[in-house]
Amino acid sequence: MNKNVEHSQHDVRENEKLSSIFPLQESARCQPNRENKVSRTTSEEQNYLNERNIFDIFHFLLSHVIVHQPSNPIQYLHKLLDDLILFRAGLKEPRLLWAERHLNAMFENILFHDSEFLQLDGYRAAMKMMGIRSYDPCPAQLVEGYVDRETFCTEALNCMKKELLHITNESAKRTPA
Repeated sequence: MNKNVEHSQHDVRENEKLSSIFPLQESARCQPNRENKVSRTTSEEQNYLNERNIFDIFHFLLSHVIVHQPSNPIQYLHKLLDDLILFRAGLKEPRLLWAERHLNAMFENILFHDSEFLQLDGYRAAMKMMGIRSYDPCPAQLVEGYVDRETFCTEALNCMKKELLHITNESAKRTPA
């Protein structure tokens, strides 16, 4: 009987913790003071996740799972995280979502006519389609207003590496509170 009481008290404490983490599970009769505390806690948690790039890391992991659709996603994610750690330590090249063959296909699909050069607007659109958020909007151009295949592929690969390095280094810089 005593173990049941202890277990119930533990459940009450856990429910209180969960209700502060997941405010949507709170009952409709919350007091204003409690709502402020929940709001502040949620904001602190949001800041924690943002500061440590947790959303970006999960986006990276989920994107790989969606694109590659491994038969064993847990084992795949484990290997991907190992590779990410090795990349962060400078011991391995990163496993980028888009390989050079993908970039070449993207370049071919966006080309206008049979040109060997991609218009700057097409270059920018391709970067956005690939999810590359930080890139040089006007990279080196052999022909003004156009980007060649080599520049396109180099820029895309370098930008993906920089973004990955940024999300892994930012999360590594933080020390536990």
